[in-house]
Amino acid sequence: GHGKCVSIRTMALEESAQPVDHNNFTYGDPITTATWDAVKIYGCVCDSNWEVGLLPGETQEPTFFGADCSLKHCPSGDDPMTTADETDCGGKKWNGAASGEGHTGNLCHVDCANRGKCD
Repeated sequence: GHGKCVSIRTMALEESAQPVDHNNFTYGDPITTATWDAVKIYGCVCDSNWEVGLLPGETQEPTFFGADCSLKHCPSGDDPMTTADETDCGGKKWNGAASGEGHTGNLCHVDCANRGKCD
């Protein structure tokens, strides 16, 4: 596999968990009526060949993705045919997340520089 299965209690502490954010949040500690599912629901935290997060130099998505981490992103880069820098994620929220914006210098992942299908 290309990731690890963890409880949402553990996922809340994972720096590279999606949606990306450097978490200092504890979920279900202690378990309350609002966090009863802390050790009942599990999900995958996918592996990455690059740093994942919202800080400068980090990318907002990991190398591997999907519910079981079986999918792999193609190489990323800016589209040389445009004037916009699609890799600049400063001030952008990952996948429409309600919180957590990319800092200045944060990177968006752009499969194949938006130039077609990658194999």
